[in-house]
Amino acid sequence: MISRLVWIYFFYCFFTLSVELEAQDVIRAEHYIAAIEKDRFHGWPANNGLWFWEDEILVGFTQGDYAIQDGHNITGIQESLFTRSKDGGINWTVFDPENFLDDANEKWLPNGKKHLESALDFRHPGFALRVFSSGYHGNDDPEGGFYYSYDRGQNWKGPFFLGEVKDSRELKKVDIQARTDYIILGQREMLVFITAGNDKTKRIGCIKTTDGGQTFDFLGWVTPRKKKVRHIMSSSVQLSNDRFLVVDRKISKDKEDNSVESYISEDGGKTWKSNGTVKKFESSSNPPAILRLADGRIICVYGDRHNSVMAGKYSSDEGKTWGKEFIIRDGFRDVKNTWDFGYPRIAQNNRGQLIVVYYWSSPQHQQQHIAATIWDPETVQIPSYKENR
Repeated sequence: MISRLVWIYFFYCFFTLSVELEAQDVIRAEHYIAAIEKDRFHGWPANNGLWFWEDEILVGFTQGDYAIQDGHNITGIQESLFTRSKDGGINWTVFDPENFLDDANEKWLPNGKKHLESALDFRHPGFALRVFSSGYHGNDDPEGGFYYSYDRGQNWKGPFFLGEVKDSRELKKVDIQARTDYIILGQREMLVFITAGNDKTKRIGCIKTTDGGQTFDFLGWVTPRKKKVRHIMSSSVQLSNDRFLVVDRKISKDKEDNSVESYISEDGGKTWKSNGTVKKFESSSNPPAILRLADGRIICVYGDRHNSVMAGKYSSDEGKTWGKEFIIRDGFRDVKNTWDFGYPRIAQNNRGQLIVVYYWSSPQHQQQHIAATIWDPETVQIPSYKENR
């Protein structure tokens, strides 16, 4: 009788494991460290931005002192830094530009920003834009603003106003809490996606400049207004001339309806409609990052804090449906928390490889650091983890 029960238990475990493996493949990937320093906490690439030019990748992140405590293990001054790779995501160099943001974390005053006096060239080969606002680590300005660079982020000019967009009817009574998410449409034309709201609700909005950043107009709300629901941290791609896809992080107050949602516009960003759910989370959510690949597919990546993995999905129909979830990386380890990782951004290098940058804690490096995972988008195989450095 005991032997029979053992066999039943064995087959149950085998069947359950087989189903789980079939549902979630683990890609063959290589993991690199993009930024690390002893006794320092590194986090939140999604809050700071990623830019790439062929094999050169620039990533922003936040750094502070490491201290084990409730919540995030970061204390002291939270500095806004960068790390750069010139070989497609393998080797990285950390740097801190002069005259960039406020390392003392003091609130920006209105007279601390300037109005842009001449139009920017968004098609400049070294152009990068960094949006700042309130509501996240190392930034505090409810009006929002931006810096720009013409040398791939080595030097930055700013801070500048986001035109007079804060005085628009839609944004006048809310705080701007934007991350860096924009789409260049032409030499002087750009869409910028912002988070805006108050303590009760937050939404993703779309603003536009047609004069090189001197003025911005509010085009429309991407997400619906719903009490006790926050839509924040967008990531966007252009599908065609007037069609755009946005994914965002949805957080419900009751924590039972957290997800990655998608929205589509077919009129240049003026009106938006739901395009479905990419991923539902069982507990704490995580911001998504999307990218249109060279072969036309779209990939969405995110941190799954319930299962302690970095994961993703592909779409072959412009985000209407998403394929089977795959695991980018597992094995997360933190000395106290089980959730403090993620916030990815994604790029594709000249070899067609995908590079996802996020913050992480591993058995080898238990203090949060910035990690980069590289893989071939065609590869969904057994795990082959290799932490370099």
